[in-house]
Amino acid sequence: MSFLSWQYAFFLPLVVVLYWALGLRARMVLLLVASYVFYGMWDVRFLALLMGSTCVDYFCGRAIVGERSSTWRVVGTAVLPLAWLWACRLIPHGAGEVRTAMFEFGAVFAVLFPLGYLLLWRIPEAQRRKGFLLLSIGSNLAVLGIFKYFGFFATSLMALLQRAGWEPGWVLPQVVLPVAVSFYTFQSIAYAVDVYHGKAKPANDLLTFGAYLAFFPQLVAGPIERPAHLLTQFQHAAKWHWGHVHAGLRLLLIGAFKKAFVADHCAILANYVFESGASLNAPWAILGVLAFAFQIYGDFSGYTDMARGSARLLGIELSQNFRLPYASRGPSDFWQRWHITLSRWFRDYVYIPLGGNRCGSFLTLRNLWVTMLLAGLWHGANWTFVLWGGYHAALLTIYRLVPWLGRLETDAGQRGFARYGSVALMFCLTLVGWAIFRAPGLAGLGAWFAALGNFNATLPWLKPAGWLAVHAVPLLLLQWATRKQQDESELDHLPWPVRGVVFLLMFVLFASALSGEQEFIYFQF
Repeated sequence: MSFLSWQYAFFLPLVVVLYWALGLRARMVLLLVASYVFYGMWDVRFLALLMGSTCVDYFCGRAIVGERSSTWRVVGTAVLPLAWLWACRLIPHGAGEVRTAMFEFGAVFAVLFPLGYLLLWRIPEAQRRKGFLLLSIGSNLAVLGIFKYFGFFATSLMALLQRAGWEPGWVLPQVVLPVAVSFYTFQSIAYAVDVYHGKAKPANDLLTFGAYLAFFPQLVAGPIERPAHLLTQFQHAAKWHWGHVHAGLRLLLIGAFKKAFVADHCAILANYVFESGASLNAPWAILGVLAFAFQIYGDFSGYTDMARGSARLLGIELSQNFRLPYASRGPSDFWQRWHITLSRWFRDYVYIPLGGNRCGSFLTLRNLWVTMLLAGLWHGANWTFVLWGGYHAALLTIYRLVPWLGRLETDAGQRGFARYGSVALMFCLTLVGWAIFRAPGLAGLGAWFAALGNFNATLPWLKPAGWLAVHAVPLLLLQWATRKQQDESELDHLPWPVRGVVFLLMFVLFASALSGEQEFIYFQF
């Protein structure tokens, strides 16, 4: 179920009305059921994975703080994913066949997790706490490894062996990538690590934790929340006031405008440049990457705004995920403005544990490169994403090692040409990164770079440039209006008549663009 689908237009108001009519416990039941319905609209089979992650992280979180659950409760919960797969086989649905491998996976989980849980309670406390932490992290990484990266690494290994002259003859299974798996597994890892380090308290009960992990507004594409911020809001009943409705509707409108009017229209140009295989010249190559820059920003930040708006209607606040990223003065500044919750996740759970910047210049750069390469790989099982991560690692390295570039980024007192020049330079560097990110493969990336050197004037580009301007300029004007605010979607500083005109224009532009919705980009990650 997409935020812009007609089903969601009925689903969200129904959930909101029921939510405010219920007490805390009943609200958790409602959120859990609603979240599973929301996710199951894509593929009901993969609810089994979400159930498995909920089981592992809940019981491991309680065990980390020394609370042991009964064996029967652990076993009964661990069997739920397998039982759900059986139900999917018996009940007709349009998601696809429940294959034998899925049952085997569910059966193995139903046996191994309770067994591992019981065995860890037999070791001393210090090792036991770390054991449960590793069990939680390992389970989540195993899900990512099997469903997202198995095919990528297996086919890469086959290609390497074939170049070496050996034909392995492997028949690789077709593994379907579950929607949202990258997001909720990272949120699960953050939960276990924060509980282990005492930064958060574990969930009081399985129902609350299940609702927290599956919370439908941010389940599919974030923001990636921390338990200290989001889980605590599930443990206390929010109080109704009209501010929730005002803020929620504002965010929903801004997000829908970014997605439907900006992103989906810019996608037409970006898809032509990067997917059509047509011969391009330099203006078209630049138009294509500019269009993708506005597409991916409008698409992802639009999703985040709608997620925050949906949650706010329920009295729940999600983290800000974007803060005018194309106004960045350097790569470090960019990653403090773009996909903020993911950047902080990699900082706190990869970069700092590796040693951060505490180990001297060489090791600091090593930690930075490892972190950024993993961040690139997180975005998808493709070498272009790894290259994109390496490209941003190179930018971060260069800005650290070249003094005048570092000053361009860090000097807060810049004025005039220096300030705008630093922003323009970083925007151009970001566009090169987006070309790497968007290219369907290394050959496609090479074709885009080759097009930059083609100044053939026979390909008309003025009308496409006008099309791009029509759909990008309103977004730029909105960002200019919020440039001094902490939240790029905050308009309360404007007089109410001006706000009314802005909201009306956004609604008209959004409504005019509803002819055909494209899937959110980050659903594939």
